[in-house]
Amino acid sequence: MENKELHSTSSVLQNFITEGRKLFFKENKPIFVKIRFNHNDVDGTKKWRIIFNQKEFYTNEIFIEIPCKTESKFIENLGGYQHHIVCNANIIYFKENICTIK
Repeated sequence: MENKELHSTSSVLQNFITEGRKLFFKENKPIFVKIRFNHNDVDGTKKWRIIFNQKEFYTNEIFIEIPCKTESKFIENLGGYQHHIVCNANIIYFKENICTIK
């Protein structure tokens, strides 16, 4: 049940992001964030994947205001590498389908 609830919550939040609503994510400790290009975007509104806390959100544009680096990991079941931009964020903020990471 918890997994279904988490997926449902993520879907609702993704709809808010796509609609342009404001969302803040902040925790007491840094949030490890992975960013990937979304090859499945069809209309330009979901160009980027923002992955954190075992959730994935899509956004049109990203501003990163903290140090970041690239990371490549071999994923055996995919038979290839996944490449990410990664950082430790204090705040993740969505507004008008744009993500700002601070």
